[in-house]
Amino acid sequence: VKVACQREDNSYYSPTEKMLSFGTGGVNDAEDAATILHEYGHAIQDHQVPGFGESDECGAMGEGFGDFLAASFFADWKPAWLRPAIASWDCIDFAGEPPCLRRLDSNKKYPKDITGEVHDDGEIWSACLWELRHQLGRGTAERLIIAHHYLLNRWAGFEGAAHAMLTTDQQLFGGRHQNTLR
Repeated sequence: VKVACQREDNSYYSPTEKMLSFGTGGVNDAEDAATILHEYGHAIQDHQVPGFGESDECGAMGEGFGDFLAASFFADWKPAWLRPAIASWDCIDFAGEPPCLRRLDSNKKYPKDITGEVHDDGEIWSACLWELRHQLGRGTAERLIIAHHYLLNRWAGFEGAAHAMLTTDQQLFGGRHQNTLR
């Protein structure tokens, strides 16, 4: 981990170096626990599927999972209005109520709202994962979501990931959540 890697307000996970790097522009990104967990989410996926994120949709799922991981980890300790927002401390000087990097309660739909920008498209995936957390509960949703990565490849798309989620539910829970997942 490099907590002061660059002066820009940008942080990232490097799959070649297996390293989390945090920028110091604005608020130091390493001071925001949600930013740290978001980047750690990329490391988790890269460990499960080396090179994860080689296609636009796979990259978007990586961004969406990172956002989900950060939001889910802290949700039970936040007031309801802040739960779907991530990186509020890092974005304290930004406009918005609450100030945040991204939200997980988007109403974007696949495929009509795909733009080709991984952070924007990641909001589609994170909203889906966030809704699963509400429907299935934190423990079940996190277990299902993290385990389904093992059935993906580094070029996976949203549709393949949805099928992998159904298969993982069958393997872990005997298909108990199929209707909710569909």
